[in-house]
Amino acid sequence: MVWTSADRLVDRFYALCVRYLPRFQGTVVELSSQAWAIDLAMRLNPQLLSEASALLAAQRFDLLVSTHPLQSIVFARARRTLGLSTPLVCAVPDYGAPPGGYYPPSAELRPDALIVLDEGTLEHFRSEGVPEKQMHLSGFLTREEFVQAGVRARTEGRDGLRAELRTIVAEAHPEFATFALDRPTVLFLGGSAWTAKTEPVLRWVLEDEGLRQALNVLVVCGKDAAFEARLRARAGDGLHVFGFVSPRVLSSLMAMADVPVLGSLAPATLQELLEVGLGPLLLFHFIPGSEQPHVSYIENQRLGVYEPQPAQMVQLIRQALGLSPISARLALVRDGYRERARLLRTRSVERAYQLPRFFERLALAPVSVARDEGAAAG
Repeated sequence: MVWTSADRLVDRFYALCVRYLPRFQGTVVELSSQAWAIDLAMRLNPQLLSEASALLAAQRFDLLVSTHPLQSIVFARARRTLGLSTPLVCAVPDYGAPPGGYYPPSAELRPDALIVLDEGTLEHFRSEGVPEKQMHLSGFLTREEFVQAGVRARTEGRDGLRAELRTIVAEAHPEFATFALDRPTVLFLGGSAWTAKTEPVLRWVLEDEGLRQALNVLVVCGKDAAFEARLRARAGDGLHVFGFVSPRVLSSLMAMADVPVLGSLAPATLQELLEVGLGPLLLFHFIPGSEQPHVSYIENQRLGVYEPQPAQMVQLIRQALGLSPISARLALVRDGYRERARLLRTRSVERAYQLPRFFERLALAPVSVARDEGAAAG
C-alpha cells in the first residue's frame, strides 16, 4: 500500500524556503535531530500524527517504510502510542552524512532500520552505533523512460537521436519543433522548484549574443510558474522553456543535451542523469542542509564540479561544449564520465534488487529485538 499525507503545511513551508529563505531551510535541516525542534514540528503539523495514527489503527501492516524523516518520526510516535510492534524503516535519499532527523537521539522516535544509497552514509550511521543488520546499502531504479533513453544514447549516439527526440518532445510541446539540431545544447535543471537558482548563469548566457546564437538553451522550470513566465518572455533564438514535464519529455531532453547546469542535486535527478549518461554535471547551486554533502560526492566520484560564480560557470559551459579550451579541472571529470556513470548505475541497480530480501527479513524478525538493539546503540 502506498500512502501520502494530505497535509500541505510542509509543502507550503518548503515552497517559501525555496523562493525566499534557502539558508533558513538549511538551518531547519541541521536542527532536525534536536528534541525541541522535533516537538515543535509535531505541534505545527498535528494532521500528520492524526493521519498516521488513524491509518495504523485501521489496518495492520507487516512493515512500514518512510521516505521522509518527519514522517518516520510521526510513524514511530503513532506506533508507540498504539502499542504496535510493526517494523519501521526509513529510507535516506541523500549522500554523505545525512541530517540527524533520519535517526534521532530519542530511541522511541527512531526507525528500526535504515536504507542508504551511499557508502559514506553507511559509514556515518556505523559511527552512530547503528547495528550492521539494521542497515541496507541499496540503490535506485530510475523510471523506464530514462533507462530506454540511456540505452539509445549509448548505442545510437546523441547526434543520431536528436531528430527523433525532437519529434517526441514536439508532440507535447509543439514550439520545440524549431530546435536546431546542429547546435550544442545545455540543459538547465533543478527539480520542481530549484531551477530558478540558476538564473544568474542564464542571464550571462542570454545576454552574450554570440554565445546565445551558438547554443540551444533548454530550461525545465518545474512548478515555478513565475520563473517560467519570466523566461518565456525571452524565448526564441535557441532558448526553449518548459514547465513541469513528463518523464518521456525530460528523458528525451537529457538524451539530446550535451551538458547539464543544475540548481539542485536531488538524488532522483542525479541517478536519472547518470542513467542517460548526460554529463559532466555542472552544479551551480545546492539545497542548503540536505544537499551539501552531495557536492563532495560528485567531485569525489569525478562526476562533476561545483561552481557558484556565474562568470566562471559560463566559462565551464563553454569548455564543456568545446567552445573554449578545456581546463584541467573540467577535463578531470569529463574524461571517462560516461564509463563511470554506467558503472555507478550498474552497482546501484544490483543493490536495489537486493532490497526485497532486506524487507522480508525485517518483516519476519521479532521487532522487539531490533528495537532494543537500536536503543542500546544510542
